[in-house]
Amino acid sequence: MKAELLKELIEETKMEDIAERYRSVADMVGIEKFVKLCDYSRGDPIYFPKTQNVLIPARNRKIRKEYNGWNSKELAEKYEVTTRMIGKILHDVPIPNQMELSQFIDYEK
Repeated sequence: MKAELLKELIEETKMEDIAERYRSVADMVGIEKFVKLCDYSRGDPIYFPKTQNVLIPARNRKIRKEYNGWNSKELAEKYEVTTRMIGKILHDVPIPNQMELSQFIDYEK
């Protein structure tokens, strides 16, 4: 369908034109984006992950950024996870201000 005609039809589409079971989605994203989702799926079902699964990477980045070497318990409380989970998230993050072993080794000896 030509873009111009598609645009006209979308503008002419009303919420009551959309099947009732899909109206909540169309209401959330708007009719134009709902039509784009329909075009994308081409009639196949679309799986949407849980919100928390989408947000976990951002949460973990914030935890790594806010970690100061001593605040695991506070971060666990803030982000509603266990201190053990904080440890897993930080497993490869160096402790801030911790000296590396190589700084103590005198290579000239």
